[in-house]
Amino acid sequence: MASDNATTISVIDFRRHSMVLQWHALGGTWTAYDEPPPLVHGIALIRASQPNVCLYAQAGRLRLQVGPNQYALSENSPRITCSRGLASFGFRRRFTVESSTGGVLFSYAYWTNQGRDFFRWLAAKAEDPDWRVASGRKWSEGVASAELRTD
Repeated sequence: MASDNATTISVIDFRRHSMVLQWHALGGTWTAYDEPPPLVHGIALIRASQPNVCLYAQAGRLRLQVGPNQYALSENSPRITCSRGLASFGFRRRFTVESSTGGVLFSYAYWTNQGRDFFRWLAAKAEDPDWRVASGRKWSEGVASAELRTD
């Protein structure tokens, strides 16, 4: 893994297409690279007022991190969903991460925007257990940021 230690991971920024970040896994924070590395290991959603969210791979497994909280993604657990709110005519969504026992690990309600939706993208990808396993292996090795952006 291209990092200075196991707690700093190179990831792309979901919104800013040309930005590569150093993700600091201990606290769920980030810093921008002055000179980005050629390979990255995940993708992050950086938000000013909410906890940052990052999906990255380490040792062949995907990890979802929301702020300082980390969740290892196995083939079918935790369950990740993104649903539309009925009362808001579909303009409000709820992103949820549930443990295998049904307990809610993280939940976030938000208004949809016109751009790409990170939470919807993540929930759609995470539905596929094969994608979780394959991405965990591939991203651990590192991928070109352009390749990860087309995923």
